[in-house]
Amino acid sequence: MESTICSNGIAGAAAWSMSDDQLTTALLDNQTALHKHEARRLELIREADGRNLAVTAGAANTQQWVAGMLRVPPAEAGAMVKLASHLDSELPATTQALADGDISVGHARVISRVVTMLPPQISTPELRSRVEATLVERSATFDPVTVRQLGNRLLETVAPDLADQVLEQKLKLDEAHAERGRFFRMSYDETTGTWPVNGRLPKVVGERLKLVLDPLAAPQPGPDGRDTRLPEQRNVDALDEACRRLLADKLVPSHGGNPTQLVVTVTNTGGRTLHTGIELSRKIVDQLMCEADRTYLVKPEDQPGRVTLLTDTEQRLFQGKLRRLLELRDGGCAFPGCDRPPGWCHAHHLTPWSEGGKTSRDNGVLLCGYHHRLIHQGAWTIRLARDGLPEFLPPDWIDPSRTPLRNHRFVPAA
Repeated sequence: MESTICSNGIAGAAAWSMSDDQLTTALLDNQTALHKHEARRLELIREADGRNLAVTAGAANTQQWVAGMLRVPPAEAGAMVKLASHLDSELPATTQALADGDISVGHARVISRVVTMLPPQISTPELRSRVEATLVERSATFDPVTVRQLGNRLLETVAPDLADQVLEQKLKLDEAHAERGRFFRMSYDETTGTWPVNGRLPKVVGERLKLVLDPLAAPQPGPDGRDTRLPEQRNVDALDEACRRLLADKLVPSHGGNPTQLVVTVTNTGGRTLHTGIELSRKIVDQLMCEADRTYLVKPEDQPGRVTLLTDTEQRLFQGKLRRLLELRDGGCAFPGCDRPPGWCHAHHLTPWSEGGKTSRDNGVLLCGYHHRLIHQGAWTIRLARDGLPEFLPPDWIDPSRTPLRNHRFVPAA
């Protein structure tokens, strides 16, 4: 079939055959026609609603009837019915602009919402008309999102004395909606060994969380001097660090009279499980044990009901004066290039406690959470130099000679 070309030379022509100017004109004409068709659809929906065709067709209401007829989601159908009614009753200028193809349904929805949001005590016909006319004019230039933003501040120009009242009402409604719709959900996925999380936070809650996470999620230098983690990964690590600090400082309410804490059960047969039954690798357990308290429970095979608690008389944690010694010596994370302060750091056993390592000055080093995880991956080695300061031996794939490296705050060894 051959394409027909009207007097303007472009209508109906194949897109590939058009010049640049013709293609641009055709696209704009198509957009105008689309707006007119949308206006016509709303007019038909409004008339059907007035005739109560939904009841005749056996539907509960016009929204349900439109959803079935046009095969659109109920929410979309409801928005159409609502907009069609409002256009007919209170927005003559918007109705005409849409019918002329000058604005889109998106613009019409924004105008309808802004006019609806006018407080009843100030929403006079004259004010609604002025607001509508201004928004229709702006819609000829700006997209719906920008028009909505302009509409939020429109009264500052149209009626400055009423602007604060309208803005306050809008903020209260938005905040009430956010409060009702707030949720946070997490559940363990055994298939992936992760906790999928989703939620919706009110503005103040989200702001608090962001204030907590942002400094903890700041980039940290890695082995090559840059942080290779994605921003999303840094946020996860920051959330972990924030929770670790809350638990360490005992700022979380107790459970059943016992302090709230992360509990890992390690058995002689090799089991390593969290309180929820989730299994952990030995590597993760070794990392957790750097700053964990330890309790020994003995369950005799011949008398399984006689469980005995054994106390650990040796100092397990880097606490008190010993912790202060490490802070004074290392000044923060000791990893080369890292500037994290002491308060952000874990105390790491150079020789693991599980392998007989002592909790002493010469067997400890301060590491931030990121570099603590890096060290437990096993590629890097830490040792104390002759002057008693920690130095780090990189893996051979970074430096074949494994030349020891130090943090910039340390003076070179003599």
